[in-house]
Amino acid sequence: MIITEESKLKLMCEEVKTIKEGEDIGAQLLKELAQTKTGIGLAANQIGINKRVCVVNVKEPLVLINPKIVERSEEEFIFPEGCLSFPNKHIRTKRNVSIVVEADNHTEQLSFSADSKDVNDAFECACVQHEIDHLDGITMFDRAMVAQPYKAPKTPGRNERVTITDGNETKELKWKKAQPLVESGDWEMAYPAGSV
Repeated sequence: MIITEESKLKLMCEEVKTIKEGEDIGAQLLKELAQTKTGIGLAANQIGINKRVCVVNVKEPLVLINPKIVERSEEEFIFPEGCLSFPNKHIRTKRNVSIVVEADNHTEQLSFSADSKDVNDAFECACVQHEIDHLDGITMFDRAMVAQPYKAPKTPGRNERVTITDGNETKELKWKKAQPLVESGDWEMAYPAGSV
């Protein structure tokens, strides 16, 4: 059964002591993942095991035992994420375009990159980051992009001086006198007086 209580997912997972223990947890995770309809990754703490093991199944099943990201690109990409622990919730996150991962069950470092024409590369790269985050007690909500509020351009005050132009002539006037000219469409704001 997949854990949906966020407080339980906020705990940092402990390293497994042996590869065998990690492989057993990995097999259990892959079995659980296969029973989901949409899942492409799962971390041990999502099924109540507080150990640093996760699996990803985008291109092929991949088990990561005591994984850590050792290199991250500065460049990021926006990714629409979901999570088996938070059904029907989708958010946009920022993920690193490329990462390098070390894991106890792999003799060489593993590289993941979203910088290719294959969309599965982007899914795999984001998924590995998502699952390792789980092992560190980080959920996708901690990585959510926060929209910045739209700030409308400031309207000048009645007596504020502005510069307007019709393409040939430029005038500096108080806004109360310039406004009818700008609204007529014959003149436009060039820049606020004194701003250049």
